Amino acid sequence: MKNKLAIFAFAAVALAQTATAQTKQWEPKRTWVFMVCLVEWKDSATWAPFPQENRKDIVLRDTLKKRGVPSSQIVYLQDEVATTASVERQFAEFLKKPAPGDWIFVYFEGHGDRDDADGTPYLITYDVNSRNKGWKFAAIPDAIEANFRGSHAIIALDNCYSGAMAAAVKSKTRKISYGVLTSSLANEISTGNWTFTESLISAFNGDARVDLDRNGNVTFAELGKNSEQDMLFGEEQMATIAFTGKFDPNIGIGPAAKSAGTRVGERVEAKSMQSWYKAYIVDSRPGEQKVHYYGYESSDDEWIPDNRIRTSKPTQFAKGSKVEVEWQGKWWAATVVDVRGGSHFITYDGYGKEWDEWVTSKRIRKQ
Repeated sequence: MKNKLAIFAFAAVALAQTATAQTKQWEPKRTWVFMVCLVEWKDSATWAPFPQENRKDIVLRDTLKKRGVPSSQIVYLQDEVATTASVERQFAEFLKKPAPGDWIFVYFEGHGDRDDADGTPYLITYDVNSRNKGWKFAAIPDAIEANFRGSHAIIALDNCYSGAMAAAVKSKTRKISYGVLTSSLANEISTGNWTFTESLISAFNGDARVDLDRNGNVTFAELGKNSEQDMLFGEEQMATIAFTGKFDPNIGIGPAAKSAGTRVGERVEAKSMQSWYKAYIVDSRPGEQKVHYYGYESSDDEWIPDNRIRTSKPTQFAKGSKVEVEWQGKWWAATVVDVRGGSHFITYDGYGKEWDEWVTSKRIRKQ
C-alpha cells in the first residue's frame, strides 16, 4: 500500500511540474514593443542607405501583432522620425507605461558604430553628426532600470557591433531580467541583409525549423540557437545571445507549425539557374525539397530535386595559418586564431589585440 501511495504521490508531483512547465509561456498581451528602424539617414554620404523595398522590420512588427501584442502597446519609429532626441524622449515615456510583471521588447535595425576615441558603441539614429553620436548602447538598459516597472526586457539589435549590448547589460547589477539577441559580436561589423531579423520572425511566427527538439513549442533558447546558426551559415557571422537574471531561456514563445519532414530546417546549398546558393529547407516531399534562399524573398522559394542539393562546405583556413585580410579596401597580414564555419577570428600582425576580429571568408586569402 505504501508503495502505491508513493507512486501516486510521485505521479502527482510529475503532473504538477509538467503543468508548471507548460504555463511558462511568453504573454504577448503583457508585452510592450519599442522599435527603431532605419534604412536611410540624413547624412547619407557617411551612412549608406539600405533598400526601402521588402523591409523585414515591418514584417517583424506585424508578426508580433499577429501573435497578440496589442497595437496600442507598440511604438514604431521609422527613418527620419527616429532622431536621437525623439528616440530618447519617446523611449523614456514608453518605459513608464507597462505594469509590474509586464515585458518589453526593444528592437533596433540600422547602422551601429563605435567612438574612435574610447570605443563607446552607439546606435546610429537619423540625425547623427560630429556632435550627435546617436543612441548610446548603455543608455538603453540604464533607462530601463530607471523607468521600467516590469520584470523582463528583450533587446534585439540588427546592426554592426550589436554584441556590445550584452556587455552593457552585464556591466552593472540589474534588477530587470534581460534577453539580449544581436546579429554580431561586440567587435564585428554586421551584414546588410535581413538574415538576423528574419530569424526573429521565424521564431515568433512558430516556423517548424525553429522547433529544434520537435516538441511542438518554440522557446527563447531555440530562437537564440537558430539565430546563431542562421548568421554563421548564411552570413559567416557570429551572433550574440545572452540571458541574465531570472530570464529562463526555456520559456516558450508559442506553438510551432508541424514539421513537413525530417529535413525541414536543414541548411544546404541548392543549385538554381546554374549557380549554387545557401538555403534552408522549408518543406519536403519524396525526391525534392522546397528551399528558402538566404538573402532572398519567400516568393523566390522553390522546389529543388535532391540531386541539386548538397551539403555546404565553407572555405576555411586552419588555426595558425598566415593570411591576408581585407580591411577598408586594403589587404593586411594576419594570423588565424580560431575558426567556426566560414568565420575566422584573426589577429593582425604587428597590431594590438583591440584590432582582433571575426571575418568572413570573403575578406580572407592566403599570403
